[in-house]
Amino acid sequence: MAIQNIFSHLIELTSNVTNAYTAVLYSANRKEETFSLREHFSLNPNLILKTKVPFTLGPINRAIKSKIPMVIDHFDPEADELNIFNTTENLKSFLIVPVIHDALEGLLIMATKDAYSFSPKLQKIVAGLAEQIAWHLFQENPFPGEGNRACPSIRTMNTYLRFLSESPDPATIARRLIEIPPSILICDAVAVIWFNSNGLGAVQEHRGFSEDPSLYTVVQGAGIIGACAQSLTPVISTAFDNNLMTLFSDQEKAEFFKSVAAVPIQKNNRLLGVLTCASLTPDGLSQAELDTLSMIASGAAASPLFTEKKSVPGNDKNRDPITGIYNHRFLIHRQHAISEKIFDGDLPVYFLTVQLTNLPSLYETHGVQLGDSLLRGLVSLFSRRIPSPKNIFKYSDNSFLLMILKRRREEVDSLESELKNIFDNKPLSVNGTSLRIQTEWGLASYPDEGNNLLDLISLSWARTSQQLKVTT
Repeated sequence: MAIQNIFSHLIELTSNVTNAYTAVLYSANRKEETFSLREHFSLNPNLILKTKVPFTLGPINRAIKSKIPMVIDHFDPEADELNIFNTTENLKSFLIVPVIHDALEGLLIMATKDAYSFSPKLQKIVAGLAEQIAWHLFQENPFPGEGNRACPSIRTMNTYLRFLSESPDPATIARRLIEIPPSILICDAVAVIWFNSNGLGAVQEHRGFSEDPSLYTVVQGAGIIGACAQSLTPVISTAFDNNLMTLFSDQEKAEFFKSVAAVPIQKNNRLLGVLTCASLTPDGLSQAELDTLSMIASGAAASPLFTEKKSVPGNDKNRDPITGIYNHRFLIHRQHAISEKIFDGDLPVYFLTVQLTNLPSLYETHGVQLGDSLLRGLVSLFSRRIPSPKNIFKYSDNSFLLMILKRRREEVDSLESELKNIFDNKPLSVNGTSLRIQTEWGLASYPDEGNNLLDLISLSWARTSQQLKVTT
């Protein structure tokens, strides 16, 4: 037989189990960050039936953050903030229980005259009853927007996942991941973080953040993204007040997001990266979005690009150990294959070399870890700023080679000026430290100045020191 008022029944049951003098159930309005009275059971007619209670109220706020039952005694100054009765009562203890089903659904507050504390056993029993209450609240009144959220169609999801799997390289996968179609998932910010074999992460692509996170090194266990990477499990976090959440690094300038979801991109229990999205509203992301994000991350990890292969002797020598991109040795060994790929008749190819002239002193002053973070951040910066098709190489200890394809000379000159301004006008922030980067630039072009790959690269590099003007 169905119970006509399930909440009244559960509140009365909770009161009987705990021998509580008063039990009050509030339902949550996460958009307004307030609680509204739903049901109560009290032996005192002087109970204050507050219409709204803010999330930010001292003990309530702490219970919400911890997501576990919290006991406060009558002598705790915070007990007065609850302000339950119109008259003075000989109360001894309060129990505050967050009512959670995937997200916060309500709050349960109990007061007793019989004991100075609710025992752990009673807290566990009440937590079980709170789970039942949370389920019924969720079924009755899902938070605004959730009931209308349509799951992406199988066809739409399959099309997008196929689009991801056909990406030619990890950089393209990252770009496509931050462009999740609104028909699949809506959020205010997205970021893709790739992790290297040493467990350090670098932001490959991002959108929607007020600060540029690409120069932060993400460490496993630090921040929401680091916690996701360390546990290899999806994470969803919601801020119920004005507290700021740490996403990438303890040194970051925290963003004003209210909800954040992060899922690992992994293959055979091997961490590849983390996909994270954030919303400016507490109800912007839920378990549904987390599930969708997990599906997308699984699709990205299934790309043939991440198929584990036997290591090829000497292959590691062709990559820069800090940034993971191809180096000068790779250019020498693969010059003919590269030339055949990028030289196509009269279509121009530009070779832009960037020398970091003060890189040795930065390493000496700030240490190896910060210097390495700078180099990884610069790769991410170049990858985002330079339009495709392009190739990025670590040409020497303190220089990068940027190959820019299928662009007009005016576009390349504008891009070079834009990059110079980034370095010249303000310091770059790396893990919270401001670094002033001194640079020199050199440009060479195919076919105007030749058709030999290594000669063009050498010409570009030489011009960084000679500061020669290239005539068009």
